[in-house]
Amino acid sequence: MNKEVLERAAHSGRMGHFYIFHGGSPRDRRDFALRLAMILNCQGLEKPCHVCPSCRKIQSGNHPDVSILEPLKASLGIEQVLNWQETVYRKHYEGEYKVFLVEQADALTAAAANALLKIVEEPPGETVIILSAQNAEKLLATVRSRAQLLYFAEGGEAGEEGEGRPEWTGALRLSGGSYALAEQMMHHGPETIADWVGRFRRAVGARDFVGLFSLFPVESEEASLYLQALAVQFEQEMIQGKSAVSALLAVRDALSALQQANSRLVIEVLALRLFEQGGYGA
Repeated sequence: MNKEVLERAAHSGRMGHFYIFHGGSPRDRRDFALRLAMILNCQGLEKPCHVCPSCRKIQSGNHPDVSILEPLKASLGIEQVLNWQETVYRKHYEGEYKVFLVEQADALTAAAANALLKIVEEPPGETVIILSAQNAEKLLATVRSRAQLLYFAEGGEAGEEGEGRPEWTGALRLSGGSYALAEQMMHHGPETIADWVGRFRRAVGARDFVGLFSLFPVESEEASLYLQALAVQFEQEMIQGKSAVSALLAVRDALSALQQANSRLVIEVLALRLFEQGGYGA
């Protein structure tokens, strides 16, 4: 299947209900998913017209029947998928089709993937669900077998502007290979993120609470990127037997706490928790 075939299916109202977009860049996949959403819901004669109320709402991210689900932390967990499920089964508000894009789908936990599988096996009518993943092979085989796959060749926004640049290589390493997270890190500065994470780890390793003071102030958005980079490191080291599972769990709990608590408090509590665990070593 290619883009032209899928666009023709959208124009004729014969799209399937479940797709996996993989390869290329996250922005390429997102832009094409939103283009399909506009074709399906456009009120103009030439679809998509880009000027009707429906197209404008989709372009601005304000259409009630078109939504994007992104991980709130390092992985996309079952609780987030179950909350999203309620949205999937709500009635249409104003569009002909409901379109849902799940970004970083290769970050789905096994439990979340199985919960999603139940949704795509019994989807509501006139609903299209699109999983966006850099590597489709990371998705459960049972999920892949129920979807139509569309591969995006390299050379999109990330490929043209990022690949080959030291900054992009660093961002991709810090993100654990997640292009969407790497793009966020590029805006903040991979070197800044790596420096902060390094200083945090040195302070924890030395059990130096005073050493944490140099890490602040930290805004919530910055803290989220720092902790996601830290989670990637711990996860990789855990596989190698260099870090304990408890260290990774502590970081993931801190990422969840960021939604409700002050970022400085969250980071200090994380450091104290790691102190109590004896650091982060396995």
